[in-house]
Amino acid sequence: MERGVGSEGTGAEAQAIGQRVRDLEAQVQGQAREIRALEKIELLQDRSRELETENRALRERIAELHTFLNLSKTLSATLNMEELFRLALHLIGRSLHVDAYSLMLLDESGERLVVKAAFGFPDDGGLGLTLRVGEGISGLVAQTGQAMLVPDVSAEPRLLEQESFRQQRGSFICVPLRIKGREVMGVLNAQKPDPQGFGLGDLDLFQAVANQVAAALENAQLYQRTKELSTRDDLTGLFNRRHFFDNLEKEVQRARRYRRVFSLILLDLDDFKGYNDTYGHLKGDEALKEIGRLLLASTRRADIVARFGGEEFVVLLPEINAQGALVVAEKIRTAVEQYPFAGRTSQPGGKMTVTLGLATYPTDSEDGLELVDLADRALYLGKQQGGNRACSTPGPRPPQPQVS
Repeated sequence: MERGVGSEGTGAEAQAIGQRVRDLEAQVQGQAREIRALEKIELLQDRSRELETENRALRERIAELHTFLNLSKTLSATLNMEELFRLALHLIGRSLHVDAYSLMLLDESGERLVVKAAFGFPDDGGLGLTLRVGEGISGLVAQTGQAMLVPDVSAEPRLLEQESFRQQRGSFICVPLRIKGREVMGVLNAQKPDPQGFGLGDLDLFQAVANQVAAALENAQLYQRTKELSTRDDLTGLFNRRHFFDNLEKEVQRARRYRRVFSLILLDLDDFKGYNDTYGHLKGDEALKEIGRLLLASTRRADIVARFGGEEFVVLLPEINAQGALVVAEKIRTAVEQYPFAGRTSQPGGKMTVTLGLATYPTDSEDGLELVDLADRALYLGKQQGGNRACSTPGPRPPQPQVS
């Protein structure tokens, strides 16, 4: 009987142990499932973090592209150069988050960079600054077409732009202004007050903005050149007849509104047909170009100097009365008479001369076209008197009798 009891006890213990083992196996399997679930959760969390990083980068890129789209749309909305500079400065500050920056463009010679617009300089210190190509960081960027980043301006001896920024510490960045595949037209500069203020990633961002500005500048310059061609005389480079009459109308309206005066000078070369017959039209064209240069040298920048047609020229003199116009006319007449034109000795008196007719608003007339007619009549009067003289208007035409 005792053996049976012992066998039963051993069997019960074995069952208990077996159940315990099964419980442990189930627990291990459960823990394994939990571990796998946790691993999946961690993987999902890692992927979620990766997606969030990617989404953040995507949102930043979308915001960046949105900024560039607005930049492009805004800059392309104007073809006026001064307005374009103003817009560019505003948008650069807003897009690039810098407080001191400037736009430098190459001059007509292509040898010097000139600050055309600037923001954040003490007392406008940047405006008017010029650097030769290859000089300073800006000059190097213009020369090589490669952007440059200066982490610490105090450690860069080539940096000459500090004269404008007037800061001995901080960081500096300069990127070229150019259309892809074209020559550099200028540079965009920016500075931050702290060293290491710019990173390498800023180069791409600044370059993208500079490309937008360059495209807008090229469009504005092309428009300006096209506009000038439509208002300029092909031979002399002076304004043409159409531009003169446009400005004459504006000047009449301005003078009438503000009670101002202005004068006209109409001039014609004396015996120019004989000069052309003797030396040919090529030499005659050269003489007309010289006349254009003499007229510009004898007048103010505010005056409108135009080729009226053939060997006739006209000068519009804002804010100049009759006495002042006579002084200008005599200055022009003397300059032409004394200039050593090629072949001038074959002309009457051995010199090239001009005759000039004058008319003044409002004393002679308040009508622009009538002023031109009066100046033409004064010119004709001077020709009748032998030429090489300046004549004032002989007075308005008498009224024509009406035909009944």
